[in-house]
Amino acid sequence: MERFRWAEHHDGLITSRVMRADGRDRGAVQQDRRAGRVRTVRRGVVAVNGTPPTWHQAVRAVLLSSGREVAASHVTAERLLGGRRRNAEWIDVIAPMARQVRLDGVKAHRSGLIEPGDIVVVQGMRCTSALRTVIDLSGVLTWKELGEVVDDFVRRKLLDLESLRSRVNRLRPAPGRKVRALRAVLAARIPGYDPGESQLEARIMVVLIGCGLPQPTQQHKVEVGPRRYRLDFAWPDRKLYLEGNGFGWHSLSSDLDRDARRQNELVLDGWCPIEITWRMSDEEIRRHLVRFLRFRPAA
Repeated sequence: MERFRWAEHHDGLITSRVMRADGRDRGAVQQDRRAGRVRTVRRGVVAVNGTPPTWHQAVRAVLLSSGREVAASHVTAERLLGGRRRNAEWIDVIAPMARQVRLDGVKAHRSGLIEPGDIVVVQGMRCTSALRTVIDLSGVLTWKELGEVVDDFVRRKLLDLESLRSRVNRLRPAPGRKVRALRAVLAARIPGYDPGESQLEARIMVVLIGCGLPQPTQQHKVEVGPRRYRLDFAWPDRKLYLEGNGFGWHSLSSDLDRDARRQNELVLDGWCPIEITWRMSDEEIRRHLVRFLRFRPAA
């Protein structure tokens, strides 16, 4: 394959193997460097000059230089899978126990057990699956942060809670992972748990489960005259619902107008709204929920 065409599909990178397949020996590669056509980025990997350096290019260069048994993992894997862009000064990779990776700016992890399905391909790069990434992050993140990662993956259908629960039941403590943290996260996410469409919805559901309050119906559909609405949390037998302003930021005044009309119509139909904001603590959310559920007993 022509090396520059290959680079177009690999963040502007070319490996020594591709160079050789294109008929370029070591002398020819050095000539490309002297002519300013390429620059070295990792052992056995060059980048086409003019290609802007990016985070994805840096990760791909590490993986190309490390070999086929190595995959992005931990914080790097979470970001590749579309999660939060956590700041890290290094790139995380994982490899079998027999394989050691020693590269500058790389935090290498080794595992004695990489199960089928633990490695997926994301944008042409080997990467730990969402399930394996959660397990690996259990030794890095706080309990709250780990729960947010789980909710994000579940929300985007990258992770099934029951599959994670089954895997955790087979896990044993090991360096770099905390089975207790994984079990705590799962304990707050009972079968049927839905993280909703936002982090705040997930927080509220965890609070509800943790304090034993009556469970709401999530994404409850209700008709008010000719209009249909979907309520993030609802207790239909109490005509009580929780959703709205706390689940995001309004960028347009028309959003506020729409939400005000919507709430007015629901109130006139007999529904009682609860408003929760992101800045409220979990304890404050719990107190509000307890008071409202007492205020509106089941019919």
